[in-house]
Amino acid sequence: MYRDNLARPLPKQQEAVPYQQPKQGAAPRSERSKREAKEKLKWLGTILVCIVIALGLVSRYASMVSLSYELETQKSQLQGLQDDNLKLEQQMLEMESPERIKSYASNKLGMKSVQDSNLIILPGSSN
Repeated sequence: MYRDNLARPLPKQQEAVPYQQPKQGAAPRSERSKREAKEKLKWLGTILVCIVIALGLVSRYASMVSLSYELETQKSQLQGLQDDNLKLEQQMLEMESPERIKSYASNKLGMKSVQDSNLIILPGSSN
């Protein structure tokens, strides 16, 4: 039953091969491969510049769209405030009308208009 649990010898591991550095003077690059490497670097640089320019343009366009949206929001708010201002001016004109003031004074406050015969002007008053 426990015979399989006994210590067994491990299988042999492969020996690690030590790292060997490449030889220093091994096969210098040819003139053609140097030219090709320079040309690849030029293309890579050109592509990177184009990507940076494209990102700049996209960033500008995104900011223009954002500003346009904000402008439309501000315009709609301005229109709403102008409408509110017009309503308040109309309400103010209605409240200041002499007919409304007389009506309010007589109906709500119980005031009566004064007749000239009941009006007494005291001396020393500026009226």
